[in-house]
Amino acid sequence: MRADMAGFGQTRMLPALEMPRDEMAFRRQYEPMLHAQTLTTVFRPGDRLWPNWRGYRPGEVVTARVIAQPGSDALGIPPVFTPTRIPIEIVNLKVLAPDALTSDDFTGSSLDVRDAASLRAHLVEIYGRPLSAFGNVVTRIQFAFLALA
Repeated sequence: MRADMAGFGQTRMLPALEMPRDEMAFRRQYEPMLHAQTLTTVFRPGDRLWPNWRGYRPGEVVTARVIAQPGSDALGIPPVFTPTRIPIEIVNLKVLAPDALTSDDFTGSSLDVRDAASLRAHLVEIYGRPLSAFGNVVTRIQFAFLALA
């Protein structure tokens, strides 16, 4: 238990980690797709439109970062990143229920996320909680790669 949580008991959940607003994290298995610039669509649980938690805005430029070692919001442990830093621009965001997604919504996504069922399983694996914990919606985030400075 963190020192600032002393006295609250073992059952109190720690607040989610605050991550830099100008970054977007990716699992290491997707690093080759980032370098090849073939990954242009990702899904995040919940409503990720700014000013919501870990939200973004169209036109915003952020840095794609690759996770070397996953962290844990629940335990207050931040991820460890590789040196990879790739500038991307948020092109479009769409918040909707997974069942409302069409096959076109998955264009530019990773091969392991191709439909609502695989998306739900993927998000539970990454975030460790069912989509119901995020309001039963996902945010589809489309982005474009920018030239390295």
